Amino acid sequence: MIGRVFEDRYEVISRLGVGGMAEVYLAHDRHLGRDVALKVLLSKYAGDPQFIERFRREASAAAGLNHPNIVQIYDRGEAEGTFYISMEYLQGHSLKDIIQKYAPLRWDHVITVSAQILEALRFAHRKDVVHRDVKPQNIIVDDEGRVKVTDFGIARAGGSSTMTETGSILGTAHYLSPEQAQGETATAASDLYSLGVVMYEMATGRLPFNGDNPVAIAMQHVHEPPIPPGELAPEIPEGLERVILRALAKDPAERYASAQDFLDDLNRVRQGREGASGPISPLEATQVRRSGQPPASVSFNEERSHRRSWLPWLLLVLFLLVLAGGAYAVVNLMGRDTNPAVVPNLLGLTLEQAQKEGARVGLKVVQGGASEMSGKYDKGQIMRQDPEEGIKLESGDTVKVWLSSGKKTGPVPNVVGRQQNEAISIIQEAGFTPDVKPEVSTDKPAGEVLRQEPTGGNEAPVGSKIAIFVSSGPPAGQVEVPDVMGKTEEAAITLLQGAKLVAKVQPVASDRPKGIVVGQSPRATLKIAEGSFVTIEVSSGPLMTVVPSVLGLTKEGAIAKIEAAGLRARVTEEPVAGYTPGLVYKQSPDAGRQVERDSVVNAVVAKEETTTTTSTTLPTTVTTEPPTTTVPEPQG
Repeated sequence: MIGRVFEDRYEVISRLGVGGMAEVYLAHDRHLGRDVALKVLLSKYAGDPQFIERFRREASAAAGLNHPNIVQIYDRGEAEGTFYISMEYLQGHSLKDIIQKYAPLRWDHVITVSAQILEALRFAHRKDVVHRDVKPQNIIVDDEGRVKVTDFGIARAGGSSTMTETGSILGTAHYLSPEQAQGETATAASDLYSLGVVMYEMATGRLPFNGDNPVAIAMQHVHEPPIPPGELAPEIPEGLERVILRALAKDPAERYASAQDFLDDLNRVRQGREGASGPISPLEATQVRRSGQPPASVSFNEERSHRRSWLPWLLLVLFLLVLAGGAYAVVNLMGRDTNPAVVPNLLGLTLEQAQKEGARVGLKVVQGGASEMSGKYDKGQIMRQDPEEGIKLESGDTVKVWLSSGKKTGPVPNVVGRQQNEAISIIQEAGFTPDVKPEVSTDKPAGEVLRQEPTGGNEAPVGSKIAIFVSSGPPAGQVEVPDVMGKTEEAAITLLQGAKLVAKVQPVASDRPKGIVVGQSPRATLKIAEGSFVTIEVSSGPLMTVVPSVLGLTKEGAIAKIEAAGLRARVTEEPVAGYTPGLVYKQSPDAGRQVERDSVVNAVVAKEETTTTTSTTLPTTVTTEPPTTTVPEPQG
């Protein structure tokens, strides 16, 4: 992987680490001239729709969270047979590394770090995003002491249904909230509990709960009270201890109502005022209050001794329940429909249209939450769905959708005085489309932005055009247009600037590699005035589309659906037992895969088996072709 270039843009420099589903590399973005962290889905998961959806969800969840305490997502894509996310690269250390080297941390440092984490969670929760895996491994402290939360890999919009993987609990056992340990839906209060565990570990150097296996640890989260941190680190102020213990309340209703309330209490402790004004723990009366000395721990030790006497029985009962649950899962799986329903693409539809489409494949479609502003979809159109298209569900399952309340707006960045390339990058990263217009200037050098419409600081619909008027310099003589065909975008812009011309970049779909110039106007060798614009068409790669599911459709229905997706259908018939004749029973590529437009999708229609032994029935092939185009047979 080292030395490879993703999509002719990201040059991989070194490996930074590996997680459960992805590897992270340090890479250099050739387009924007900056280092990025490139998160690449492990190849063994690249063909698994569930992991692909989770990976895409990470990018979607974090991309909408533009906050100084959240690692920024730049880009996502598919290359080299797998999926990747390009994100902000930070030079620093994980909070886990810092805890292992320096814990227990000074109490004021605990507050400083925790306050920045809370700022990130407050912003995410207001966007209705729950992280669900807050732990020190997912918190980065850079070399300047700034704290950033990363890895929204199992983050979920607050109104979404939960996702679990067979045999696992999402999240990490040591930092899991009681409700997550019991299989319930994670909420914002779950994130605050996990942060309470992180604070406990920072303040004492120990985790509040430990055990030989994840199940034992999870049961402690549900049933065991933590040792008050002041007993392990007497220098912790009583107010901070109260804050930590309130965050660790078993009942979510007894924790802080929001990240803002949590942050307010931390600030009170920082200022020397008492924290944790609300309920904090069932053991508050006997274990929290201290008068200069650590509290007597008789009642706590007696209670822990009593619990230890029945803990083995609890674990035995839990083990039997797990066995029973496994047996139920086996029986349930045996009884499942062998023809699962495939989630269709509902984006852009109205709720009524989506419900009809869902009913067609045997799924229920319901609104997942309040309408949200969108940068793409009009009011009343579906802007987000869960699960995504191509995921297989059981017949009768539910798909949640979120409707657009109208086009989303955002602040327009001010790019006046910047160079053209820099201004374009800033506008694109802010979610807008740059529209470059030349303007003669007698006092500004060529390439500098003279003015913009709308001006910086105003609100505009996300995705809309921002006109930037770029200096073409003073009136001058004629220059020859250089030939930039086949060059990279950066090389072409540099060549045109050297000829005292201004490049106007127009992305186009092409079978040439992404970033290569495939057209220019005016053409090379023509004489034009200095400072004129030359439009260069830069390949954005081939047009891609998602393969639809045609399983269970008639031959005609399959052909119509494949062609509607911009693809070509090749339909064959095969004798097969156990399937309804005349309906498609298998296809390739699988539904949900992204392929180039005009690719061939093979659909196999079942027909009755013949009983003769003296002849062989050859498959009948029907191939749809464009009326004026001859398409060669696909290789392989």
